Order: sequence, then structure tokens, then C-alpha cells
Amino acid sequence: MNIPKLAEYLTDIDSGYILEAAEKEDSMANSGRIKLRRAVIIAAACVCLILLMAAGRTLFDSEKYLREYDVDPSYMIQDKMITSDGEGHYFGVIMCGNGFRLMGSDGSDGENAYNICDVPGCDHTDNKICLALSRPEFTGLSVYDGRLYWTSRQKGVDYAEALETVNIMSSNLDGSDIRLERKAPGEVFSDTVYNKYIRVHRGYMYFIGFKEPETVFDPDTLTSHQKDPDETPSLNVYAEELREDGTSEKIFGYSCENGRFYSYTSQFYANNLYIMIRSDSTDGSGFRFEVFKVDLKTGGSKRVYSTDKYDINGWWLDGSENLYYTETDPETNSTSLMRLDINRGKPKKTLKLPEMSIYRVINGRAVGLDGNAHKLDVVEFDGSVTELDFDDLAKLVEEEYGYAGISLCGVDNENVILQMCDDECFALIPLDGSEPRIIIASCYSDTEFERLWGGE
Repeated sequence: MNIPKLAEYLTDIDSGYILEAAEKEDSMANSGRIKLRRAVIIAAACVCLILLMAAGRTLFDSEKYLREYDVDPSYMIQDKMITSDGEGHYFGVIMCGNGFRLMGSDGSDGENAYNICDVPGCDHTDNKICLALSRPEFTGLSVYDGRLYWTSRQKGVDYAEALETVNIMSSNLDGSDIRLERKAPGEVFSDTVYNKYIRVHRGYMYFIGFKEPETVFDPDTLTSHQKDPDETPSLNVYAEELREDGTSEKIFGYSCENGRFYSYTSQFYANNLYIMIRSDSTDGSGFRFEVFKVDLKTGGSKRVYSTDKYDINGWWLDGSENLYYTETDPETNSTSLMRLDINRGKPKKTLKLPEMSIYRVINGRAVGLDGNAHKLDVVEFDGSVTELDFDDLAKLVEEEYGYAGISLCGVDNENVILQMCDDECFALIPLDGSEPRIIIASCYSDTEFERLWGGE
């Protein structure tokens, strides 16, 4: 894989302008002096270019996390359709009466949410025109190098034609300057169709997901069967360079076994992709957990950890290759935060967590959600606990929508992010205990929905 280099953007430097300026500056000098000065300037320009190229390599080849160029790998659960720029702005895909809607928010009440669409005069209701309704993929949202990236299908064509390619789109964070960055082959979707995770990182958009064996339908028996009995499911990773003429490459493939249930999560860090794969046999007799490390520069991969002893849940990998997860004791029903050094393969209990139905480890915290009681526990790794209540907000949503449908999306340094009403609302629950709020919702984007906070 070719890592993007800053020097690629310097190819339009015209040394002629530099030379012309040098010659005019001393037009009375003899030709020898001009030639000498020309040689010096050319050498200086070459040195500058080499230094800039070196800086480009250092930038994108760095083994360290680069805040301005890496998408934060740790604050959002991977299968949720929301992302953030890390500075208080959020972007999400919601479902509304007219289809899917891609929207942005400044983190304040949802009245200030806006459509990612720069079509002049668009009322965001016609899916043949509106860019906010162009079949966006749920998990393809990333903020990278000051722009929002997402994937969508072609607009204004039939479904079969729309499946042929994947549009990688981008815009400014205010929804302006929408661009088609490139078209990716349709197989990156068909080969990653289940549990899909799409994320931009260091100049590439990565598509990760499972491909199931092809099946055929028998109209006589009204049943389906596997076309190739020997074919097994697979977990695949494709890398699509963001440039229009960039590369397209499958960098990882994992063959599953028939008769086992698989799930995975993944995190990017610097030049590596970590993939954690969990599987169980259908009869419950064999648990397996594996961690793979994929080198994003070379595409090489290796399994760095494997175990069949631990029922690992809610895992999160920090930059120093410590894997944090929760483990519940079946006898006492108590849940503990565990830390595993995947290089040494030795798990260690870090602390006991307060009683809560569901825990996920996210962004250096263990977050417990009780959706029925409308409560959250945010546990820092030092053991301190922040208890949060969002009962008033949940009741308001239930009153307007008929149900709350709460799930955990992530936690950044300021807020816990929740998805509510399944695919229709996103909410922030501030860690400082201030008032929770809806930030993106169908009622704000679609006139067919009544607003949560009253009329026009």
C-alpha cells in the first residue's frame, strides 16, 4: 500500500519563477554569477522538496497516533451511525419519513442540527435531488483532516445499478462543498456485507465485514441452500485510497468455520489495524477469542493472541497493546474490568465494577447502561464512578415517539452518546451531570414529524 505523502501535493512547484526572480535581482551580473546563483537556488529548492517529502513520510509513516490525521479509534462503538470531530461537533445518519438523513450538529439542542446537503433551494424531501437522502451507509461516517467522509449508493438509478459501485463522499463540516472523492468497486460491499464497519484512516477508507456463502433458492421446495457446500463465511478488510486514482486492495481475510457464530470489533492505531474476533460453537462447547494485527503499510497480518478460556465482552484496545474488557463471574454474577497484555498473554483483574446490566469499555472507561431505568455508570480506570440519570429525557422521547429504544453509541471526553428510538434520535448525556439533550433527530429534519420541543 502506498501511504500518501505531502510531497505529492508539491508537484506543481515551478522552479522557473524562482530562477526568473533571481536573475532580475542581479540583472547586471555576469553570466557566470547567474549560473552559480541558479545552481544554488535549484539545490536549495531540491533540499526543501526532499525535506518536505521526508516530513510527509514521517507524518503518515509515524508509529505514533497523529491527532490531526488519525480518526480517533476509541470513543465510538464501531457499528453505530454517528461520529464526531472531537471538538464538540457530531454527525449522524437517522431514519425519517422520507428516507435516511445525514445530519450535523454543534452539540446543542437538536433545533440547530443541519442537513449535509448543499443543493440550492433543496427542501430535503426528494431522494433524486437531495444529497442528504442518497442511500448513506450507516457506519461509514468519519471526520478526517477537517472534512466529513461517508459512503453512499448512486442516486437516481435503479437498485441493480446502484449496487455496482460505492460512492465515497466528503464535505466540509458545515455540510458545504460536497465532493465525490472516488468510486469504489461494488464487491467491497458484497464482500463485507454483514456487521459492516467503514472508517477513514490515514488517507484510506477501510471496509470491514463478513461475507456469507452464496445461497440459491429452490422454487420447487421453497427453500434455500448453499451453492458451494465447501464455502465458508469470511471476514474481509478492503482499503480504498481516497484519491480518485488511488489504489484498491484487500488487505486481510479470515476464513470462518461452518457451525460457529462469529462477531468482531476493530480499532485503528497509527499504522496498524487490530481485529478482535470472538466465536462460539453452535452447541456451546467451544469458545474462542483471537486478536490479529494488520500492518496497514504492507498488508501483512499476524495473530498476536488467542485463547479459549475467557468469556471476553466489551473489549477496547489502548495504544500500548493492552486489551481491556469486562468479565462476569457466573457464580457471583459480579463484573470486573480486566486488562490483558496481548504480547504476554496474561490477563489481570483491574477493578470490580458496580452492578449494571450491560458494560462496554470505551475510550479508557467502562460504561454501564441500564436502558430500562434510564441510568448510566461511567467508571474510570482508577475506580472513580460517575452516575448519570437521563430519566426526564427518556420519558419525553417515549411520550413523543411511543418508545425510547435506547442503545449506547460511545463516550468522548465530555458526553456519553446514546441512540434513541432505534434509528431516529441521537442524544448527549454530559459527564458533568448537566442536562441531557437530543442533538440529531428525525423530528428536526422532517416536517412529517412533530418537534420534541414544541411547534414552529
